[in-house]
Amino acid sequence: MSNLTVRVKERALKASGLAFTVGLVGLLVSISLLFVTGSQAFFQSYLTAYILPSGLAIGCLALLMIQHVSGGYWGYVVRRPCEAGARTLPFVAIMFLPLFLGLTDVYKFFPKEHEHNSPEAHLNVHSDNRLWAWSDPDLEIEDHEKIVLDAKKGYLSDNFFIIRTVGAFALWIGMGLGLSALARVEDSKGWSPSLKQSMQYISGPGIVVHALVILLISTDWSMSLQPIWYSTMYPVIFGFGQILSAMALNSIVFIYLRDGGEDLNDSRNRKILRDLGSFLLGFTVFWTYITFSQFLLIWSANLKEEVPYYLARSRGGWEYLTWALGLGHFLIPFLVLLFREAKRRADVLWKVAVFILVMRFADIYWQIRPAFDPGHWDIGLETVQDLASFTGLMGIWIGLFFREVSKYGLYPENDPRKDTEPVHTVADDVIIPNTAH
Repeated sequence: MSNLTVRVKERALKASGLAFTVGLVGLLVSISLLFVTGSQAFFQSYLTAYILPSGLAIGCLALLMIQHVSGGYWGYVVRRPCEAGARTLPFVAIMFLPLFLGLTDVYKFFPKEHEHNSPEAHLNVHSDNRLWAWSDPDLEIEDHEKIVLDAKKGYLSDNFFIIRTVGAFALWIGMGLGLSALARVEDSKGWSPSLKQSMQYISGPGIVVHALVILLISTDWSMSLQPIWYSTMYPVIFGFGQILSAMALNSIVFIYLRDGGEDLNDSRNRKILRDLGSFLLGFTVFWTYITFSQFLLIWSANLKEEVPYYLARSRGGWEYLTWALGLGHFLIPFLVLLFREAKRRADVLWKVAVFILVMRFADIYWQIRPAFDPGHWDIGLETVQDLASFTGLMGIWIGLFFREVSKYGLYPENDPRKDTEPVHTVADDVIIPNTAH
């Protein structure tokens, strides 16, 4: 076992232990606040916190399948972390189990008064009993909203929701563990064209299946929190956000595990960093494009069912987070990553990647939280619970992720891309030593 492999395992296990500790503290704080804020605030916080760590695992699976189909040296570099992320999907499925209680009258367990009397409360349908308002049989709504909800009853039903969620996790876990099992065969028996073909047989159709599953899951978990609202662009935003999050995570992991064990400033690693930085730049621009496209389509159509989504997020304090996302999720990383040298410097790239992950949580928070508090953002104990729940779930997932990373080598040793180099045509990707005297 090489010194680098030993160092990587030690660093991964150290990160895992620290993340588990932070995660357990966060969960304990969140559960303690349950008795103060009530079960309604707790489950709303839990759902909000759940979306990013689950998205990282699902995004790792999507990237894993994409790299098996597309090839390229970048896939060789991120393959092990993506496999580790995909192997956490069974745990992610277990993490979702408490949310099934949201289909019951769970708010009555630890009841607390939650008034929806703000001037903008009419921007969404609320239930005082259940997490997803559409599942409440005692929901009192206006005639127009009732007509819309009745038209969606065939899809928005408790049993169908459970079937879709269980089916989605079964498909994700099957594809993730299948690709991981083939990777173990490659490790033990070596690479072969038939093995590569088997991976592509899973990955090619798997990408299509994944896209269809995201269409359903994004509607169920997030869009249906505002059951009158709809957007054909939202599943794209939801699914692509997972891929962007996973690429940011992979950039951080690449630098963290190699720092001090490899020279990150040599020619090969600078090319790899540039590839990762270019992906982050391209993904950031595409996220901006699809996010603005949704806004433009809804603004231009000006339909009663669609406009409340943005009205709920542009008033009562939410407008500050809206502007922060425009600056932090697009403008700042875009301007930094435009510079080629910034993409090739590990000390810059990991900071940008961490910043993007922070903005990903801000984006998810902006998508979900206003569904419960439209046009009214009151920073208080419930916000503390939001952060505690996120710290808990994210910390535990990161701990599990790094434990999976530590199980196998830094690179897939029998992958034929091992003997290739990142291909670039820009001359200054190669560091030429100064020989002048």
